[in-house]
Amino acid sequence: QGSPRAPLRSPAPARAREMVAFLPVMGAGRVASAKVHPVVVFNVCDSFIRRQETQDRVIGTLLGSVGPDGVVDVRNSYAVPHNEQGGQVYVDVEFHRAMAELHQKVNPKEQIVGWYSTGDGVVPTDALIHEFYAHECINPVHVTLDVTFADRTKLMRAWVGQSLALGVKSSVESLADNKAAAAARLAAKGDDKEGEEKEGEDGSAAGGGKSAGTSAPLPTAIHFQEIGLVNKFEEAERVGVNLLTAPSSDKIASEMEGLDRTVAKLSGMLEQSATYVAGVCDGKIPADAEVGRFLADCLAAVPRLTRDQFEKLFGDSIQDVLLVMYLSNVTKMQLMLAEKLQTPSLLI
Repeated sequence: QGSPRAPLRSPAPARAREMVAFLPVMGAGRVASAKVHPVVVFNVCDSFIRRQETQDRVIGTLLGSVGPDGVVDVRNSYAVPHNEQGGQVYVDVEFHRAMAELHQKVNPKEQIVGWYSTGDGVVPTDALIHEFYAHECINPVHVTLDVTFADRTKLMRAWVGQSLALGVKSSVESLADNKAAAAARLAAKGDDKEGEEKEGEDGSAAGGGKSAGTSAPLPTAIHFQEIGLVNKFEEAERVGVNLLTAPSSDKIASEMEGLDRTVAKLSGMLEQSATYVAGVCDGKIPADAEVGRFLADCLAAVPRLTRDQFEKLFGDSIQDVLLVMYLSNVTKMQLMLAEKLQTPSLLI
């Protein structure tokens, strides 16, 4: 089965830190808001459906870009294998790095902008995962998706986190302590030499205690703040979303059915155009110069190919599509085999 995955904690026990996830607080951080594309939602739902039976939720990496106005545009995502046991989080770091490298080769403009998880809101273990992604990008965004659809007004939410050191004194308290120490030193100047030597010894001891206290690590916490989130649709994405959300579409049409509908629609448009042109030529319909220019542009865009040339071009395209399908199936089988073998991840 391979070596177990390493938890998201510091390797040395003396430097281990306690991570706490604060309760959700409304507000704005360095990131103003987030825009999520539909493909991200589909990827999250697909990874949740394909999760292992022992997992209650899934996590993954968000890819996109950050605008100059602080708006994060999340365009893609991929799931990352993980496991949560007893407050510890195990993440397959090797898989995460390999997927990030592959995505960089396909689309260099998409960078790591954060991570996602299924569920409503944040949980205490999110602090460990958010700290890990803080080393992958600057100001990571945490997006949560409630796959149970319990509250439709809060299906998808976005968060930003900030690391806080617990137990640190404020500037006012530190200034007051410095003034008290200075007053004590001035009052001790009138004492005898023995008292001064004793005071020096006490000061040395206090200085040693202060350095020891400074070297001791302070417990850390992640302060999560909720930011605005909107779903962004492009024209190509809206076609698929409308098809899935249409009441009459109980299933997605196959390739042959989709091709048949497209050809039928194209045939109807050509018949309508031919009827319009015949009416204009017969003088039954008044001529429109704008419509004529539009039809001329459409006819000019059609390539002039013979029957043999069209068959050769169509055959080459079919062979390319079959080759891509073969490679995708081989890659899918390799990923399934690697998941079954439980490949070990890098230590954090």
